[in-house]
Amino acid sequence: MDAVNWLLLNAGDAVLATWSAVKVGAAWAWSIVDTLLDPLLSVVLACLNPLCTKLGDLVYAILSPFPIWIGLTLLSVAAGLIALLAFRYTSNQTAIGRAKDDIKANLLALKLFKDELGVTFRCQLRLLWAIARLQRYMLFPFFVMLPPMLLLLAQMGIRHQWRPLQPGEQTNIELRLTDEAPTTDTTPTEPITLQPNPGLAEIVGVPGADRTVWRITAGSPGRHILQFHLGAESIEKELVVGTEFQRVSAIRTRHNWGAQLLHPAEPCLPADATVASIQILYPHVDSWIHGANWWLLSFFVISMATALIFKPLFNVRF
Repeated sequence: MDAVNWLLLNAGDAVLATWSAVKVGAAWAWSIVDTLLDPLLSVVLACLNPLCTKLGDLVYAILSPFPIWIGLTLLSVAAGLIALLAFRYTSNQTAIGRAKDDIKANLLALKLFKDELGVTFRCQLRLLWAIARLQRYMLFPFFVMLPPMLLLLAQMGIRHQWRPLQPGEQTNIELRLTDEAPTTDTTPTEPITLQPNPGLAEIVGVPGADRTVWRITAGSPGRHILQFHLGAESIEKELVVGTEFQRVSAIRTRHNWGAQLLHPAEPCLPADATVASIQILYPHVDSWIHGANWWLLSFFVISMATALIFKPLFNVRF
């Protein structure tokens, strides 16, 4: 029994150590990829995000007479149809058909010749090869559809993930400094101030070593531009107050393609700014269909269902 317990404990430690090594390796690999891609993607997103945001405003203005869940459904259906057509014309449908036919044939052979060991082994190898070919044929259309799909999801996210502050509602604004910003142990050497604004009914600031947090109360409805001053440096951040459904920008950061992709509504902070990020803690949209995080599930379920329903109509194989 002691030997069994020792084996189980050491096996568990080995699994945990392996998983930790995998996470460290994945983080290291991603940091390299991020470093290589950031200079290019940051510039591309800086050009695309303003155009996509204006287009998103136009689309959601057209959908504004409908309930929010209907607008989400219509966008999901449209995305499913466009993705289906894109897959139809960017994939090798003939090769996909052959690979799927090979999979079906080998599955049938496994069932018919289950008592023939040699035949079974060869069918399994052919089945694995057919599956690998099928996945390879899927890769090109996937990478073609990925960029526009990410841009679409980013525009939907800044509308369905967070909602504007309501007048009289309280939240926090957090300003973080870069590592290069001069600070003491408890406060920055330069005072950070938030200029009064009609969108702010009350402001209470708490400075820290690398960040300053303001407890604010929302004021008059509208889109307000907040002014933050750090010595001679002035930084702007949008604040949205209102009760209607509209886009909000939760974070404004320095150049980073990941942050630009997730928060496309505002331009990045200047590269030489001592401010690393400004975040407004907007409340999440409350809904089981189009609310925070649920909207993403609804989008994928509806878009995939649309693709499956219209798949025979467009004669698409996948």
